[in-house]
Amino acid sequence: MKRRGLSYLAMFVALWAGTGAIGSPNFNMIGYATTGGGTTGGGSGSGKSISSLSALQSWAEGREKNTSAEVITISGRISGSALITIKNGENITIQGSGSSSELVGVGLNIRDYDNVIVKNLKIREVEYPDDALTLDNVQQGWVDHCELHSKNGPEIEKDTYDGLLDIKKGSSGITISWCYLHDHRKCSLVGHTDNLGQQEEDSRIRVTYHHNYFVNTEGRNPSLRYGAAHLFNNYYGNITDYGLAARNGGHAKVENCHYDNVKLPMSTDKFMDPSSDAGDKIGGFICQSGNLFTNCGANVISQTGCDFWNSSTLPYSYTLDDVTTVRETVQRHAGFGNNPTAVIDADEAVPTAGMREPSIHSVHVTGTRSPLPRGVLYDIRGKKMSRRTPAVRYGAQGVVIVKTAREK
Repeated sequence: MKRRGLSYLAMFVALWAGTGAIGSPNFNMIGYATTGGGTTGGGSGSGKSISSLSALQSWAEGREKNTSAEVITISGRISGSALITIKNGENITIQGSGSSSELVGVGLNIRDYDNVIVKNLKIREVEYPDDALTLDNVQQGWVDHCELHSKNGPEIEKDTYDGLLDIKKGSSGITISWCYLHDHRKCSLVGHTDNLGQQEEDSRIRVTYHHNYFVNTEGRNPSLRYGAAHLFNNYYGNITDYGLAARNGGHAKVENCHYDNVKLPMSTDKFMDPSSDAGDKIGGFICQSGNLFTNCGANVISQTGCDFWNSSTLPYSYTLDDVTTVRETVQRHAGFGNNPTAVIDADEAVPTAGMREPSIHSVHVTGTRSPLPRGVLYDIRGKKMSRRTPAVRYGAQGVVIVKTAREK
């Protein structure tokens, strides 16, 4: 048995050294969720911790026609095969409590609700026909620092899973920020049908996507019908079909996003059918500027509609990050429970080769697109991951290598 000759500290520093200079991110609410009087969710209302599927179902039933402010905290992992419908009410916050808060196989459908916040929560592997998270006719909603995903692979069929984050039926005043959406086929749908009977309602859709991390998805990043979406400072990596599709007269404004290895970053015509009698008879509109495209196919934009965007249609202030910093900022900060600093206990810190004592007690973490060598891994919170010899993987978010395994 012998160890690698490379200094473990040097190995770690090599991952860290690529960090560019970026400003402190703004995690305050930005975008359409700040309009219409703002979005406060449950605010300082009563709190409740929920740790079982039955308790979550019971709580949801009790929220029907309920307008009292309430904050619920998902404690630990809740697993099952269920869709939790929260409908006909106002003023709720659904949040995670720490690194173990997640819903597995359990989706949330929030319907006919006003003033909603969902934050710091992981939702994964919700099977068809349910979505991981749906906002149906939600007026004023903020989804922040969440992680939503399923699985990719040859065994995954088109309808194994449905949507990760769908926004439908006239939802307005919505912001999606600092979320990590990954390993999924049909990612985020905005407006659910080409039917002209839905045009009036869905033309009111207003949603902001900013500082989100879309990676290893196929399409709908997002797919927009009828309404209006503002996208800025998002990062898209390894998208096998398309990034943004604007359709049915929908308007998108896209600024300072980084598209990396995306087959078709943006299209106004992908789903257009001139022979149709429905909304897909016309394409959409994309007004784009300042975006960065690396190893991507060409955009297909036949109509821009930039004159649509003014102080009435975009009634909030925001600041654009330098597009060259977007990938690093988003990989570092987007997602459930993500924090740029992982504090590792002294006995778990990175040793340098040939030394018994730890040399680093806290580390600054960035994502990496380099292959990860075999070894013990810790997540961004300094918690040891269960898999001691992971396969080579790319785009690992919030993972640091702190000690390599002994090798023959």
